[in-house]
Amino acid sequence: MEPTLVNFAGFHSPKAGGFFIFEIVSSAGSPPSNFKVERGDLLFGHFANATNGRLVSQNSGLTIELIAWDSGKQFFNFYELVDGTWFYRGDSKDILDDVRLLHRQRSDSTNPFGRGLRCAGCHINGALLQKELTPPHNDWFRQDRPLPMDTLKPDAFISGRLADKVDASELSKLVVASARRLATSPGYRKVLETRNSMQEQLRPLFCPMEVNIESDASPFGDHKPTLQIPSAFFVDSRLATTVVSVKRDHYDAALRKLRSQLPGPADRPDADHAWLTPVKAHSDIALVDALIEQGVVDNGFAIAVLAVDFTNPAFSKTRCDLLKLVPDRPGPDFVARFRDALRGASVPGATELLDNLSNPARNAAFHRQRAQAFLTSCQERSSEPEMVLNWLRLLAQRRAEVSTSEISQKPGEFHILEDPDRVVFPSTQPPADAGALTLTPTCQVQ
Repeated sequence: MEPTLVNFAGFHSPKAGGFFIFEIVSSAGSPPSNFKVERGDLLFGHFANATNGRLVSQNSGLTIELIAWDSGKQFFNFYELVDGTWFYRGDSKDILDDVRLLHRQRSDSTNPFGRGLRCAGCHINGALLQKELTPPHNDWFRQDRPLPMDTLKPDAFISGRLADKVDASELSKLVVASARRLATSPGYRKVLETRNSMQEQLRPLFCPMEVNIESDASPFGDHKPTLQIPSAFFVDSRLATTVVSVKRDHYDAALRKLRSQLPGPADRPDADHAWLTPVKAHSDIALVDALIEQGVVDNGFAIAVLAVDFTNPAFSKTRCDLLKLVPDRPGPDFVARFRDALRGASVPGATELLDNLSNPARNAAFHRQRAQAFLTSCQERSSEPEMVLNWLRLLAQRRAEVSTSEISQKPGEFHILEDPDRVVFPSTQPPADAGALTLTPTCQVQ
């Protein structure tokens, strides 16, 4: 077992004791059992909390969450240990059933989540999940940046588990592989093909299903003269990427102006790393890549969709609303039928997408060139203090949009950000309004 560790209360708030230990389990198949478990087939997490100055295992309520790959079904199975009793909660197919109406047509009173499968609130795509997937893995243990424990003293069991911790990147490798594994599994493909639903298959292209979080690479406390805004804050990586740097002095001034505050006892204006931003989930991208490889759609179609409202790469309502116009029935005339639906629609973005799918000049190279020009504009404006302030206002809005998105409408606290138990984003004053601001193709905030 290879333990990884995350602090749900935030990197700088160890006294809250919100630690979660995630174990990567594998077995070489040694005698006497000869039972082999491949790395990535079995993972489980257990909770720790602070009690009288000690860090101890949580021993009541939900104590263990376990995920196992089922080679027969070609799905992940989800289990929980609650008050000493194991429960099988369902598999990837059950989650797919639970979120069937997510971002799709339904009555106003119908919740986008179905029968209430708890695991569906976070693992919406049915595989493993680590929101801070890419370095620097904010709030996770890294060999070069261990999580502080302050005065907390781990008990004997927790000390044993933490003695051989592995870097958060070891878990992220398995999370990345799991998305690909599920997207290409015969079981998963069979479910989608049996449903005859192009809307379900194309949903990760038009709408957010999960979310990842990226940030500046250096710790906020290092006070480096510049910081880098993740490129995915500005545009989807499938369209363009570049480095956009801003001066630390301008960023600090913007934090003060918006009265940025990380909730919790740490009393900090920002998280452990600056510019913590929601970005398009890797799992969503992996599902779309699999569709392209399988010939369900081609790369040109995917780029044409991503080019709509492209300055809002993760939580675009304009792009997501177009999913409802997608003809459910697949077939060789699918794109023609989709163009017909767009031609008769009055929703925002329909005319633009119709042009993208009809005009030969608006090909993938055209859209990528446009996106790259947009990023160039962002870099040129990055030295302006007022621009940094406006981008930070937009960042606050995008953080709020995670909570207002349908992916966060799972009843109770079991949704994608796991709040209020988990501290993720700093808050600003006044609170940001979802959808109030937009980013223009010249990188100005309106």
